[in-house]
Amino acid sequence: MSDANCEAALDCKGYAKEPIHHETQTIFSPAFHLSRSAGGEVADSDTQDSSKTVFPSGHNTVNSCSDADYGANLSSEVSAIYLAMKNSKLECVDEYGQDSVSTNVYEEDAEDFDDFDPFYFIQTLPDLSSVVPMFRPNLLPKQTRSCPSTTLVLDLDETLVHSTLEPCDDADFTFHVDFNHQKHTVYVRCRPHLKDFMEKIASLFEIIIFTASQSIYAEQLLNVLDPKRKVFRHRVFRESCVFVEGNYLKDLSVLGRDLAHVIIIDNSPQAFGFQVDNGIPIESWFDDRSDQELLSLLPFLESLVGAQDVRPLIARKFNLREKIAAAVPPTMKENCL
Repeated sequence: MSDANCEAALDCKGYAKEPIHHETQTIFSPAFHLSRSAGGEVADSDTQDSSKTVFPSGHNTVNSCSDADYGANLSSEVSAIYLAMKNSKLECVDEYGQDSVSTNVYEEDAEDFDDFDPFYFIQTLPDLSSVVPMFRPNLLPKQTRSCPSTTLVLDLDETLVHSTLEPCDDADFTFHVDFNHQKHTVYVRCRPHLKDFMEKIASLFEIIIFTASQSIYAEQLLNVLDPKRKVFRHRVFRESCVFVEGNYLKDLSVLGRDLAHVIIIDNSPQAFGFQVDNGIPIESWFDDRSDQELLSLLPFLESLVGAQDVRPLIARKFNLREKIAAAVPPTMKENCL
């Protein structure tokens, strides 16, 4: 099999509809929140049903393309939610096939995360087996012999880039998205050393972007960062997340890779809460041009290449399970003040 099969574009169908509320209207990765039963507050609780969890359904179609095809047809994916039009001219109308609920694109404020404890959130998660079916199709084609054996999964927003709808003078690039028949300009800042980071990891790992952002936005951004799809072999979007009590989580098992050889880097550790030992947390990035986080991770990432099992190595370095075990409910923190 050729490298083209390993670099196949995804047609990420598969997850059922979730309740519509203001957080699902953001094109970027939505904020996380605790359910009432876990001692937190659920935004727009009248639209939430805490007993509902979104399960994957249906089939995922994978299109294999040659390198020449990628240059001529950069946005060939068709998701269950969006029709990605050719030449990156993307349009979204009514995210879940419903009547329009908003003509505005909701953008999260960084301050919304201040009181959220990702480790307590993970502590209160249900077992994965209780929220996903036992059998479901994998999203990705199998790795070919020419693909690196270790898979590196990367988050997008606040991990590799920061995107905003607010005009800013220091954006590295901009593009337009059409959402509910309105055109919006997205301003993108790239995390410092992103290009060097991409060049370094490209030959070491099979790299997958897994974002809770909407494909209408993420597709165009990735087409700028990696127009020939030479670095990010696969792109996986919000509709392939698991929707649990109003939150989008990334279940790595859906990728169809041996989890002993899978690493995920995400600024939201709660996003990989179902596979904590695979996760490398990274500080959220917004606009600090002196940031060195991507470069500082490279030596450790290089040490994981070819490891028999990356999980104990990651667990020893970041001690996330200790932090999860020590987390307390928000109400207990308030009582201690």
